[in-house]
Amino acid sequence: MELHHHPHPEKKGLKEYLLEGLMIFLAVSMGFIAENIREKFIENERAHELAESLYQEVYADSVKLQKIITIRDIKEKALNNIINYFKDSSLINTSHHFYRKFTWTFVIQNATNFEPADGILTQLRNSGSLRYFKNNLLQKECGELSVAIAKIRNREEFEVQYFQQYIRPVALKFYNFGWYDEISKQGTISIADAMLNEPNPKAPPIMSNASLFNKTEIKNLVHFYLIILRTTRISHFNNYFKANHNLLATLRKEYNLKAE
Repeated sequence: MELHHHPHPEKKGLKEYLLEGLMIFLAVSMGFIAENIREKFIENERAHELAESLYQEVYADSVKLQKIITIRDIKEKALNNIINYFKDSSLINTSHHFYRKFTWTFVIQNATNFEPADGILTQLRNSGSLRYFKNNLLQKECGELSVAIAKIRNREEFEVQYFQQYIRPVALKFYNFGWYDEISKQGTISIADAMLNEPNPKAPPIMSNASLFNKTEIKNLVHFYLIILRTTRISHFNNYFKANHNLLATLRKEYNLKAE
């Protein structure tokens, strides 16, 4: 009976082992590099999406604040006018011109409030997505805008409290709300929009309880209110505009975004 001997496989040399090891190393390394490239691409795409959304939000707020400042400028001028009127003018025979200024001063308040829409900014901060912005300046400017928004909200809360405690009671005691109803078409349009048309309604511009009106006391209330509004505009709004402008400029530069 013939015996068959199976050939023994040749042992691999050191070079072959090294080559196989190198090939495995290269394969793993290339996979790792490819994964890093993929993750970096996804992060860059995500950063660009967030940058566009943030840019739109911040730009829209800058436009909104410009409109608010226009309204506040009208109100500040009305307060100045009222202060001068109270120095020596009669409250018995008042005019529609006076009543328009009186309405801006003692009735209109909500129309002058700036309410920033900081949803994207808050999301970036709270979710940790701010890390997608690799530019340290951009992260810094996001923080500065958040601080400016917080300060404006605190300041406007103070304005509202002062208005409700000292200014509104004057309207409740002395203002003819029939005049208000007529120009606002029974509340179908906002009082601020109605006032921009400088109305002269049929309702008489009379002062209720005129004999109880203390000109000196109320003039001081109005004057301090004017100082509050001015400080908000000059300090807080200007700081916000600076932070807003800087962030928009950096976003445009970093992500090639086009100005609106």
